[in-house]
Amino acid sequence: MIDHNEASAILSQMVAIGRTFRVAGQRGQAHELTGTKLGFLQQLRGRDVRLGELAHRLSVSAPVATRTVEALESAALVERRPDPQDARACLISMTERGRRQLEENETRAVNQFAHALADWSTRDAVQAIDILERLNGHLIEVLQGPECNEAAQAGLGATNNNGNEHEA
Repeated sequence: MIDHNEASAILSQMVAIGRTFRVAGQRGQAHELTGTKLGFLQQLRGRDVRLGELAHRLSVSAPVATRTVEALESAALVERRPDPQDARACLISMTERGRRQLEENETRAVNQFAHALADWSTRDAVQAIDILERLNGHLIEVLQGPECNEAAQAGLGATNNNGNEHEA
């Protein structure tokens, strides 16, 4: 078991990483998808989803989900259509423009990240992935409960290897 000082050092580095990503996201907001918008599009990849399910999957409130979908809809990145199983509900789906923008955004982000880690070996990357996956799983389970860990493992929370999800 790690001691208080080690836990403090890890937490400090995580806060610094979060700050770095937040600053980078703020700089890129003019031309990139960030935060909740990015997470919503990632959840819509290959499937149509109800608004409430999107909110639940990304742990945001219904008003945040509504505003996010409205913003994505006004940018022609998503569209709403009636839910064939429930006439009272609608499904949100990604448009072709949304797919292109998501792919471009993810490609740009991965390229920038790979450039930042250019001096890392494959071994370094594998170790980092393993540690981050363990850390994420433990944090979700301890801080949010086992049901959130199951959601993360199903690709509904923070992702691994393929991208990330941030709050706006």
